[in-house]
Amino acid sequence: MTNSNSEKYNTRKLRTRSLLTAVASATCLTIFSTPASTHPGSLDINGGHYYGPSYHCHMSGCEMPDSFSVGRSRRDSLLTDYRDREKFFNPDDWPFDEDFDGDCQSTRQEMLILTSRVEVKYTNPRNCVVRTGEWLDEYTGEIFEVAVQVDIDHVIPLLYAHTHGGDRWMPDKKIAFANDPLNIMLVEKREVRRKNNRGPSRYLPREEFQCEYAQLWDVISDKYDIQLSATDRSEIRKILEECPAEALDSSLIQ
Repeated sequence: MTNSNSEKYNTRKLRTRSLLTAVASATCLTIFSTPASTHPGSLDINGGHYYGPSYHCHMSGCEMPDSFSVGRSRRDSLLTDYRDREKFFNPDDWPFDEDFDGDCQSTRQEMLILTSRVEVKYTNPRNCVVRTGEWLDEYTGEIFEVAVQVDIDHVIPLLYAHTHGGDRWMPDKKIAFANDPLNIMLVEKREVRRKNNRGPSRYLPREEFQCEYAQLWDVISDKYDIQLSATDRSEIRKILEECPAEALDSSLIQ
Protein backbone atom coordinates (compact mmCIF):
# COMPACT_ATOMS: atom_id res chain seq x y z
CA MET A 1 0.00 0.00 0.00
CA THR A 2 1.34 3.45 -0.88
CA ASN A 3 2.10 6.10 1.75
CA SER A 4 -0.83 8.21 0.53
CA ASN A 5 -3.21 5.27 0.97
CA SER A 6 -1.77 4.55 4.41
CA GLU A 7 -2.21 8.16 5.51
CA LYS A 8 -5.74 8.22 4.12
CA TYR A 9 -6.87 5.14 6.03
CA ASN A 10 -5.09 6.20 9.24
CA THR A 11 -6.99 9.49 9.05
CA ARG A 12 -10.21 7.58 8.41
CA LYS A 13 -9.65 5.43 11.51
CA LEU A 14 -8.91 8.43 13.72
CA ARG A 15 -12.05 10.26 12.67
CA THR A 16 -14.06 7.04 12.98
CA ARG A 17 -13.19 6.75 16.66
CA SER A 18 -13.93 10.41 17.45
CA LEU A 19 -17.15 10.69 15.45
CA LEU A 20 -18.58 7.35 16.53
CA THR A 21 -17.97 8.23 20.19
CA ALA A 22 -20.05 11.37 19.66
CA VAL A 23 -22.70 9.43 17.73
CA ALA A 24 -22.96 6.77 20.46
CA SER A 25 -23.43 9.42 23.16
CA ALA A 26 -26.06 11.27 21.15
CA THR A 27 -27.87 8.02 20.36
CA CYS A 28 -28.06 7.03 24.02
CA LEU A 29 -29.46 10.44 24.93
CA THR A 30 -32.07 10.17 22.17
CA ILE A 31 -33.16 6.66 23.08
CA PHE A 32 -33.30 7.06 26.84
CA SER A 33 -34.88 10.52 26.81
CA THR A 34 -37.77 9.41 24.59
CA PRO A 35 -40.86 8.22 26.52
CA ALA A 36 -41.86 4.66 25.67
CA SER A 37 -45.41 5.78 24.90
CA THR A 38 -44.45 8.26 22.16
CA HIS A 39 -43.91 7.66 18.46
CA PRO A 40 -40.86 9.68 17.36
CA GLY A 41 -40.06 10.51 13.77
CA SER A 42 -42.11 10.89 10.61
CA LEU A 43 -43.93 8.21 8.63
CA ASP A 44 -42.48 6.31 5.68
CA ILE A 45 -44.32 6.20 2.35
CA ASN A 46 -46.11 3.08 3.55
CA GLY A 47 -47.76 5.10 6.33
CA GLY A 48 -45.96 3.69 9.33
CA HIS A 49 -42.63 3.73 11.15
CA TYR A 50 -40.21 1.54 13.05
CA TYR A 51 -40.06 1.86 16.83
CA GLY A 52 -37.35 -0.26 18.38
CA PRO A 53 -38.00 -3.95 17.64
CA SER A 54 -41.45 -3.26 16.17
CA TYR A 55 -43.26 -1.47 13.36
CA HIS A 56 -46.38 0.65 13.84
CA CYS A 57 -48.96 1.55 11.18
CA HIS A 58 -50.74 4.93 11.29
CA MET A 59 -52.57 5.19 7.95
CA SER A 60 -55.17 3.12 6.16
CA GLY A 61 -53.71 0.71 3.66
CA CYS A 62 -50.47 0.51 5.64
CA GLU A 63 -48.77 -2.87 5.30
CA MET A 64 -46.68 -4.63 7.91
CA PRO A 65 -43.07 -5.42 6.89
CA ASP A 66 -41.59 -8.84 7.45
CA SER A 67 -38.69 -7.31 9.43
CA PHE A 68 -39.62 -8.89 12.75
CA SER A 69 -41.68 -11.77 11.44
CA VAL A 70 -40.91 -15.18 12.97
CA GLY A 71 -41.17 -16.59 9.48
CA ARG A 72 -38.31 -14.51 8.14
CA SER A 73 -35.09 -16.50 7.96
CA ARG A 74 -31.87 -14.97 9.28
CA ARG A 75 -30.35 -14.90 5.81
CA ASP A 76 -32.13 -13.83 2.65
CA SER A 77 -32.49 -16.19 -0.28
CA LEU A 78 -32.00 -15.75 -4.01
CA LEU A 79 -35.76 -15.19 -4.27
CA THR A 80 -35.83 -12.26 -1.82
CA ASP A 81 -37.64 -9.21 -3.22
CA TYR A 82 -35.48 -6.37 -1.92
CA ARG A 83 -37.56 -3.72 -3.69
CA ASP A 84 -40.60 -4.74 -1.64
CA ARG A 85 -38.81 -3.46 1.47
CA GLU A 86 -38.12 0.00 0.04
CA LYS A 87 -41.48 1.44 1.05
CA PHE A 88 -40.59 0.86 4.70
CA PHE A 89 -37.40 2.93 4.47
CA ASN A 90 -37.49 6.21 6.39
CA PRO A 91 -34.45 8.55 6.12
CA ASP A 92 -35.32 9.93 9.57
CA ASP A 93 -34.24 6.59 11.02
CA TRP A 94 -30.76 7.05 9.51
CA PRO A 95 -29.72 10.67 10.34
CA PHE A 96 -26.18 11.44 9.23
CA ASP A 97 -25.64 15.18 8.87
CA GLU A 98 -26.10 16.30 12.46
CA ASP A 99 -23.91 17.90 15.10
CA PHE A 100 -23.60 14.92 17.43
CA ASP A 101 -20.78 16.30 19.58
CA GLY A 102 -22.23 19.79 19.97
CA ASP A 103 -19.31 21.70 18.45
CA CYS A 104 -21.54 23.37 15.78
CA GLN A 105 -19.99 21.17 13.05
CA SER A 106 -22.19 18.49 11.50
CA THR A 107 -20.82 15.17 10.28
CA ARG A 108 -20.48 16.71 6.81
CA GLN A 109 -18.40 19.61 8.13
CA GLU A 110 -16.22 17.26 10.20
CA MET A 111 -15.53 15.22 7.08
CA LEU A 112 -14.73 18.32 5.02
CA ILE A 113 -12.21 19.46 7.63
CA LEU A 114 -10.54 16.09 8.13
CA THR A 115 -10.23 15.18 4.46
CA SER A 116 -9.17 18.52 2.99
CA ARG A 117 -5.64 18.45 1.59
CA VAL A 118 -5.14 22.12 2.54
CA GLU A 119 -6.27 24.23 5.47
CA VAL A 120 -9.99 24.92 5.13
CA LYS A 121 -11.67 28.32 5.29
CA TYR A 122 -15.07 28.90 6.88
CA THR A 123 -18.16 30.94 6.15
CA ASN A 124 -18.39 32.38 9.67
CA PRO A 125 -16.15 33.24 12.66
CA ARG A 126 -17.40 30.26 14.70
CA ASN A 127 -15.95 27.86 12.11
CA CYS A 128 -19.23 25.96 11.84
CA VAL A 129 -19.50 25.71 8.05
CA VAL A 130 -16.62 25.05 5.65
CA ARG A 131 -16.43 27.27 2.57
CA THR A 132 -13.24 26.25 0.74
CA GLY A 133 -10.47 23.64 0.90
CA GLU A 134 -9.20 20.94 -1.43
CA TRP A 135 -10.90 17.58 -1.76
CA LEU A 136 -10.21 14.60 -3.98
CA ASP A 137 -13.35 12.88 -5.19
CA GLU A 138 -12.18 9.27 -5.15
CA TYR A 139 -15.03 8.16 -7.41
CA THR A 140 -14.14 10.44 -10.33
CA GLY A 141 -10.56 11.47 -9.55
CA GLU A 142 -11.55 15.16 -9.77
CA ILE A 143 -10.36 17.78 -7.26
CA PHE A 144 -12.74 20.36 -5.81
CA GLU A 145 -11.97 23.54 -3.90
CA VAL A 146 -15.48 24.74 -3.00
CA ALA A 147 -17.27 22.74 -0.32
CA VAL A 148 -20.75 23.01 -1.84
CA GLN A 149 -19.52 21.14 -4.93
CA VAL A 150 -19.18 17.87 -3.02
CA ASP A 151 -21.71 15.90 -1.04
CA ILE A 152 -21.75 12.99 1.37
CA ASP A 153 -22.03 9.57 -0.25
CA HIS A 154 -22.38 6.39 1.74
CA VAL A 155 -20.22 3.65 0.23
CA ILE A 156 -22.99 1.21 1.07
CA PRO A 157 -26.13 3.35 0.60
CA LEU A 158 -28.56 3.67 3.49
CA LEU A 159 -31.47 2.35 1.42
CA TYR A 160 -29.35 -0.62 0.33
CA ALA A 161 -28.48 -1.38 3.95
CA HIS A 162 -32.16 -1.14 4.93
CA THR A 163 -33.37 -3.53 2.22
CA HIS A 164 -30.51 -5.97 2.82
CA GLY A 165 -31.07 -6.63 6.51
CA GLY A 166 -30.79 -3.19 8.10
CA ASP A 167 -34.56 -2.91 8.49
CA ARG A 168 -34.16 -5.22 11.50
CA TRP A 169 -31.52 -3.06 13.20
CA MET A 170 -32.18 -1.10 16.37
CA PRO A 171 -32.00 2.73 16.17
CA ASP A 172 -28.49 3.02 17.60
CA LYS A 173 -27.05 0.69 14.96
CA LYS A 174 -28.77 2.59 12.13
CA ILE A 175 -27.33 5.88 13.37
CA ALA A 176 -23.86 4.39 13.86
CA PHE A 177 -23.90 2.99 10.32
CA ALA A 178 -25.11 6.26 8.79
CA ASN A 179 -22.30 8.17 10.51
CA ASP A 180 -19.46 5.67 10.29
CA PRO A 181 -16.66 7.58 8.47
CA LEU A 182 -15.48 4.28 7.02
CA ASN A 183 -18.73 4.34 5.05
CA ILE A 184 -18.67 8.03 4.13
CA MET A 185 -17.02 9.61 1.08
CA LEU A 186 -17.10 13.19 -0.20
CA VAL A 187 -18.14 12.97 -3.83
CA GLU A 188 -19.13 15.37 -6.60
CA LYS A 189 -22.90 15.86 -6.43
CA ARG A 190 -23.67 14.62 -9.95
CA GLU A 191 -21.72 11.42 -9.30
CA VAL A 192 -23.67 10.82 -6.08
CA ARG A 193 -26.88 11.01 -8.12
CA ARG A 194 -25.43 8.74 -10.79
CA LYS A 195 -24.54 6.07 -8.25
CA ASN A 196 -27.89 6.49 -6.47
CA ASN A 197 -28.53 3.39 -4.30
CA ARG A 198 -26.79 0.89 -6.56
CA GLY A 199 -24.49 -1.89 -5.45
CA PRO A 200 -21.14 -2.77 -7.12
CA SER A 201 -22.81 -4.90 -9.79
CA ARG A 202 -24.58 -1.77 -11.11
CA TYR A 203 -22.17 1.02 -10.23
CA LEU A 204 -18.40 1.27 -9.90
CA PRO A 205 -16.19 4.36 -9.53
CA ARG A 206 -13.17 5.10 -11.73
CA GLU A 207 -10.92 2.12 -12.38
CA GLU A 208 -8.11 3.40 -10.13
CA PHE A 209 -10.39 3.31 -7.09
CA GLN A 210 -12.27 0.08 -7.76
CA CYS A 211 -10.02 -2.14 -5.62
CA GLU A 212 -10.40 0.09 -2.57
CA TYR A 213 -14.11 0.53 -3.27
CA ALA A 214 -14.72 -3.22 -3.44
CA GLN A 215 -12.65 -3.73 -0.29
CA LEU A 216 -14.68 -1.11 1.56
CA TRP A 217 -17.93 -2.82 0.55
CA ASP A 218 -16.50 -6.14 1.75
CA VAL A 219 -15.26 -4.78 5.10
CA ILE A 220 -18.31 -2.63 5.87
CA SER A 221 -20.83 -5.34 4.96
CA ASP A 222 -18.96 -7.76 7.22
CA LYS A 223 -18.75 -5.22 10.06
CA TYR A 224 -22.53 -4.64 10.03
CA ASP A 225 -23.58 -8.10 8.80
CA ILE A 226 -25.27 -6.71 5.68
CA GLN A 227 -26.66 -9.43 3.44
CA LEU A 228 -25.28 -8.43 0.05
CA SER A 229 -27.11 -9.64 -3.03
CA ALA A 230 -25.57 -12.52 -4.94
CA THR A 231 -24.69 -10.30 -7.90
CA ASP A 232 -22.94 -7.75 -5.68
CA ARG A 233 -21.03 -10.43 -3.76
CA SER A 234 -19.92 -11.91 -7.06
CA GLU A 235 -18.75 -8.54 -8.40
CA ILE A 236 -16.82 -7.75 -5.23
CA ARG A 237 -15.15 -11.16 -5.26
CA LYS A 238 -14.21 -10.77 -8.91
CA ILE A 239 -12.64 -7.34 -8.36
CA LEU A 240 -10.71 -8.34 -5.24
CA GLU A 241 -9.32 -11.48 -6.89
CA GLU A 242 -7.84 -9.33 -9.65
CA CYS A 243 -6.43 -6.63 -7.35
CA PRO A 244 -2.69 -6.54 -6.63
CA ALA A 245 -1.81 -6.63 -2.93
CA GLU A 246 -0.44 -3.09 -2.95
CA ALA A 247 -3.83 -1.78 -4.10
CA LEU A 248 -5.49 -2.98 -0.89
CA ASP A 249 -5.28 -1.66 2.65
CA SER A 250 -3.71 -4.39 4.78
CA SER A 251 -5.09 -2.86 8.00
CA LEU A 252 -8.64 -3.52 6.78
CA ILE A 253 -8.01 -7.21 6.06
CA GLN A 254 -9.38 -9.40 8.82
